[in-house]
Amino acid sequence: MPRPKIAILYVGGSIGMVRNQKTGRIEPIESLAEIHRFLPEVQREASLAFFNIANLGSSEVTPDHWVAIAKAIAGHYDAFEGFVVIHGTNTMSYTAAALSFALQGLSKPVVLTGALMPINELSGDGRMNLIFAIRAALLDIAEVCVVLGPQVLRGTRAKKAEQSIFQTFDTPKLPPLAEFNMDVTLHDHRMVRRKRRLEPKIAFDTNVVSLVLHPGLPERMFQALLDAKPSGIVLRAYGQGMLPEDLFPWLRKLHDADIPVVITSQLLRGRIDLHHYRKQLTIERLGVISGKNMTHEAAVVKLMWAIANVKTLARIRDVMERNLVGELDE
Repeated sequence: MPRPKIAILYVGGSIGMVRNQKTGRIEPIESLAEIHRFLPEVQREASLAFFNIANLGSSEVTPDHWVAIAKAIAGHYDAFEGFVVIHGTNTMSYTAAALSFALQGLSKPVVLTGALMPINELSGDGRMNLIFAIRAALLDIAEVCVVLGPQVLRGTRAKKAEQSIFQTFDTPKLPPLAEFNMDVTLHDHRMVRRKRRLEPKIAFDTNVVSLVLHPGLPERMFQALLDAKPSGIVLRAYGQGMLPEDLFPWLRKLHDADIPVVITSQLLRGRIDLHHYRKQLTIERLGVISGKNMTHEAAVVKLMWAIANVKTLARIRDVMERNLVGELDE
């Protein structure tokens, strides 16, 4: 019986580094063959094909790289049972969200993985994470996932939680989709493999700005942001979506300029509710869009994606407040 085929897309990150045994320095790998040789056992379970997208630290990843990864997956989609993307951990949440929105209609898993330590470190997490990711790419899952360790997490809900190999990522607003232990446990809220048509919509508007509110933020900063004419803004508000009333005239100007504003919560497990207080009803009348319980990373990427793919402000609002790929609870 032929082994299932898994595509490994290499973008970079610490997992693609090795410690030079002579100098002790951490250096980039010379070729993908160096990763390949650390996986002899897994290759009995799956046939692996490697594709080089980039060799970058995650802080260097841009929306252009999101587009390159998505196009590579779409171009090789029918040839593989699943995909693994090797990526640095610091911006992995953004890339996972971007692939989720760009590749809707998935019938197989796209799994992002990485590491905090080089793959040839004896006590490191690189080899373990890659093995779990490859095995996750064989499961009955059909969505973008993040796998570092034995938990399979929804890509649009994942956040980097700790600089720790024990739980690098978490989904504070959703339990894992699956877990590896002595056996594999698959949870019912995951999207499962079934016959679906992939719908690539691979475009992002990079003229989107995110802003975290804090007491005392100077008013001139808001005016400077308005003068910069962004395509859209994501605000991290207080609590369930509270904003100071001093911002209302600024929001009205944004509304008149047809610039969409999405608010997310600074709470770790918060949810925006624009109907809880009377003041929040005013915010809604000013055109502010509720990010509901999306992570800040997912909201930023979704707005970039929505502006690039949707024509009207009303339609952008509808898309942002509607669940598309498991990024929010309706």
